[in-house]
Amino acid sequence: MSIKLRACLSLLVLAGAMLPSTSPAFAWGCIAVSEEGSYGYSYSYDSESGATDKALNECAKHTTTESTCEITECDEDS
Repeated sequence: MSIKLRACLSLLVLAGAMLPSTSPAFAWGCIAVSEEGSYGYSYSYDSESGATDKALNECAKHTTTESTCEITECDEDS
């Protein structure tokens, strides 16, 4: 995967984390990417595990069974 694509995906997650939230709690967001370039992301999750699961599941929906999705970034934002 290109560095530009990773940077764009990182900015997407960070932008989502900056959106106003009704909860004062910390929010987790993650990015998952496959070897073939498919991706999935999550934001505003109460736990890192929940955000990770969502990102991996979204990535898996858009990739073939021959490719594996992996978490490339996970951040907690308040």
